[in-house]
Amino acid sequence: MKLGLKIEDAVKLNPKLKKYTYYKNGKMRIDFRDKDALYLYNKTLLKHVFNIDMDFHRDALIPTPVSRYLFIKNLFESFKEKNSRDGKEVLEIGTGSAILAIMAAKYYRCKVYATEVVKEYIEIARENLRRNNLEDKVEIVDSRGRVIEGIEEIESKKFDIILSYPPFYSLHSVPSKRGFGGAYARDVELIGGGKYGEEFSLRILREGIKYLREGGVIGLMMPHKPRERREIIEEEIVNLGLTLERDKIDVGKRTRYIIKGYLL
Repeated sequence: MKLGLKIEDAVKLNPKLKKYTYYKNGKMRIDFRDKDALYLYNKTLLKHVFNIDMDFHRDALIPTPVSRYLFIKNLFESFKEKNSRDGKEVLEIGTGSAILAIMAAKYYRCKVYATEVVKEYIEIARENLRRNNLEDKVEIVDSRGRVIEGIEEIESKKFDIILSYPPFYSLHSVPSKRGFGGAYARDVELIGGGKYGEEFSLRILREGIKYLREGGVIGLMMPHKPRERREIIEEEIVNLGLTLERDKIDVGKRTRYIIKGYLL
């Protein structure tokens, strides 16, 4: 699968993008600082590269499809290498628009339970499932502010893969517009915690290990900075007795780390 979509091709596929284009050094470019441009481009890329029809909440971060796909691909392929079987039961923490859950169900034919706390995001996620005929493969679960433990719909289940692109706000974060993608961090989403925003990820690990099957993996995707957050999370994986693995993916100018803990 060719993951990228050239600007010229995106404009041909979606002429609405043309108003956001400009030329630099003879090349067509899009001003991705404009959230409407980012919104339209990513919807076009999802439709014509991934065959996924999605919408996003206008106050939320617009997810980068390629990095999300590479995250899912990495988790499922590394899981199969270690287990000689496919991951069939998956839990996603904090699904937002459900892009990760949809990619997992579509490309790896698994059952996904995907949690979310924001009511508006839950509505959009469920609509995205309907658009892609995946209502029987993905169940959107209202977490009611919980991480994993205490969520009735998943309390008795075990999973092959638990995954998240977790919130990573530090303890003293306040609601504000973020520069990239123009997302708005609401009070209810400011749940990273800890000095570096690591606490929510640590809770995923500490609670998630109880819901893993033998050979299962908890996979978290992290930004490049701060390094200290990744180090704290990796140390906790080892402390819990999980086997630590780390991979790096580069999409454009952005680096993401995939931090994995296996129950081997």
